[in-house]
Amino acid sequence: MATVMEFVLGPFRTLRRYSKILLRTTISEVKFRYAGSILGLFWLILAPVLLMVIYAGVYLVIFRIRPSDMSAQTYVLYVFSGLIPFLGFSEALNSGSSSLSLNKAILLNTVFPAELVPLRAVLCSQAPTAVGLVISVLLAIALGTASPAILALPLIWLALIFFVAGLVWVLALLSLVARDIQQLLTFVSMALLIVSPIAYTPEMVPSVIRPLFFANPLSYFIDAFHEVLVYGRPPSIGLWAEIIGMSALSFSTGFWVFQRAKRVFFDYA
Repeated sequence: MATVMEFVLGPFRTLRRYSKILLRTTISEVKFRYAGSILGLFWLILAPVLLMVIYAGVYLVIFRIRPSDMSAQTYVLYVFSGLIPFLGFSEALNSGSSSLSLNKAILLNTVFPAELVPLRAVLCSQAPTAVGLVISVLLAIALGTASPAILALPLIWLALIFFVAGLVWVLALLSLVARDIQQLLTFVSMALLIVSPIAYTPEMVPSVIRPLFFANPLSYFIDAFHEVLVYGRPPSIGLWAEIIGMSALSFSTGFWVFQRAKRVFFDYA
């Protein structure tokens, strides 16, 4: 029983112990990313807006894809509320997986544990996502689809962060040995973009390829965002169980693997 509790609570104890230094270095890293650009931190707002305009134009004007029961404005919200968490996941997966390779000097640092390096990369990648979600909420309010269920949005987002953090802990270690991981993740992100219900509803998926939809764990998180922002209702109990279960399993397993395998992989760094 004690071993199970340590497996579940281990990563949270590390977060609590190093929360201040993790927060401080994450804020510094976000500022550093935009320090050399002309617009600076304004890109945090501009980037999500540009993406919304581009994707709305592609699906509404070029592809002309829209569920029959949605207005054009509601469909834009549907696309945007699915796209923003997807981009946050994709960016976290790619930047987090390369984080150890780019920070080899602090791998054995006792002041800033190596476990925090991938986690910091994941948190930094969520800055544009935070802005995008705020814009989505404002759009939902403007369209009248917002409801008290919107209070569940931070919990869904947090579950998504935990889910990708667990994956990143493992992938960051593997990237120290197999540099092909980064190239592979590019194609994984492209595949997830296609099989994730960002611009289509589950009912629009042909029955032949529907198993791909259910096999994609990201679909459940995007579905939860759609439920809250577009349909104005909280996720079902079953959907909550799925996203919380996947997040907890990924977060705890990723941390457990990292803790026990890091010194072996560090020898190859």
